[in-house]
Amino acid sequence: MNTMTITSVFLTSFALLACNTEVNPDYPDKKDNETAKGSRLAVFHRSSEPNENAFTFLLPLGWTISGGITRVDPNVSGGSGNAIEAKLYMKLSSPDNRAGMGWLPDTRFFDMRRYPGQNLAAPLFPDGSNYNGMMVLRMMAPADFIREIAVPFAHPHAQNLQITGVQQLQKLSDEYRQMSLLMLGGYHFEYQTAIATMEYSENGVQYLEKMVCAIEDWGQAGAGLWSNKETWYVRAEKPLFEPMAPVFATIGHSVKLNPEWMAREIRSQQVNSNIALQTQRDIERIDREITGHRARTNSEINNEMYLNLTGQEDYTNPFTGETERGTNEWNYRWENEQGDVIYHNSNNYNPNDDADIRVKGFKRSEVRKR
Repeated sequence: MNTMTITSVFLTSFALLACNTEVNPDYPDKKDNETAKGSRLAVFHRSSEPNENAFTFLLPLGWTISGGITRVDPNVSGGSGNAIEAKLYMKLSSPDNRAGMGWLPDTRFFDMRRYPGQNLAAPLFPDGSNYNGMMVLRMMAPADFIREIAVPFAHPHAQNLQITGVQQLQKLSDEYRQMSLLMLGGYHFEYQTAIATMEYSENGVQYLEKMVCAIEDWGQAGAGLWSNKETWYVRAEKPLFEPMAPVFATIGHSVKLNPEWMAREIRSQQVNSNIALQTQRDIERIDREITGHRARTNSEINNEMYLNLTGQEDYTNPFTGETERGTNEWNYRWENEQGDVIYHNSNNYNPNDDADIRVKGFKRSEVRKR
């Protein structure tokens, strides 16, 4: 049953980002450079996840990020239940802290009451107790998990929370189920996935937030094991949410996984979960399956989370020729060899001539020809 844990971190980290980054001094820090819809100039510089260099991503000018890849010590957590794979936990904030994105770690829980015949020790482990490094907790639907667990964890000072809408993501749930079928040799987990739209106040600011969450049910063979997956959010002060959508989309589409890190993580999970893959061919097969699943799940997430908020376009990287997804809220896109991206609305603007931008070497990134 532990085979599925090989894929867990990848199915989240492909769509996520994390670092401990300060403002990049190579770019201007001017008021008219705010990265929001309608601004004259939008600057994003490519950064690396600092803890393990797991992936790179585009960071908006002036934004700060706390957190990154973390690992659970089974000797401290009371067991190995959450110590197999890397976790991703971070928050990304705009300079004024009125907009941000955040990702919560995938966490396994144990519901002792679901299969009482298999859990004879259930009376010894009430809700809230620790069972092999996992909290004993009833399995929840995604919206309930968001309201009862995720929001208090991510926003402990939130007040007057109201969930104003819940959208079920059946296609994404089906993709997860199919992936578990591939990885578990015919067995599969069950999934529920949803996006919740909510409003709340925090430190006197009224926020609008959308959070996506998948709940993974290990079924009878798991004897009560379940977990949250893909739990992440975008939020902004309510009047700013729609103008910030292009920024959220740009960040979300920009993540590039480090394949060397992925290979190391697969091998680490083999050791942590006592799994021995037979040959290098098995690793390559898993890589292909995860890559294909990534494309489908990211597409489904982006369709639901971004496309109804902001227009998207496929651009050509002027250095590699690769296709990259970006927002079309600005008229022109520029990119340099380091992967930094600048958006602008004027055809006469050239970042290489901008004295405030010390990094040069930008070329126009054109819309992909169809």
